[in-house]
Amino acid sequence: MRDAVLVFAAALVFAAALVPAAGSSTGSSQPHKAALGERFTLRIGESAQIGAEALQIGFEDVPADSRCPRGEQCIREGDAAVRLWLQKAPGPRERIELRTAPKEQSAMRFLSYEVRLVRLDPYPVSGRPIARGDYVATLEVIRGSTAAPDR
Repeated sequence: MRDAVLVFAAALVFAAALVPAAGSSTGSSQPHKAALGERFTLRIGESAQIGAEALQIGFEDVPADSRCPRGEQCIREGDAAVRLWLQKAPGPRERIELRTAPKEQSAMRFLSYEVRLVRLDPYPVSGRPIARGDYVATLEVIRGSTAAPDR
């Protein structure tokens, strides 16, 4: 009987360890590979290693999306915010937020790089909410900067 209880307890511990992995955000644990100056896409929860730069970028979230849906007439075009993290090894991760509206900050400097939000998909359609896991950010990282400094 004692052995059966131990086996059952071990199975519960194993199952509990799997729950966070099954319920985690979308995206893979292995970073994608992207070249400096090359456009690449990330889903929420994914990251990319930028060439041999020891630089990683990850897509955390879309905390706000007020873009005017297709099929609607809006007074303003709206805007979406994209939250990213950046890390140049061995330094700490730093968060930045880029915006989709042309008059907002769609590029930002990080150390000796410029990070640009090229596009955020899907574009809203009237009457169809966008699931968090459906967002795809198209990004570009270049050396040098014309963007406003972040730090």
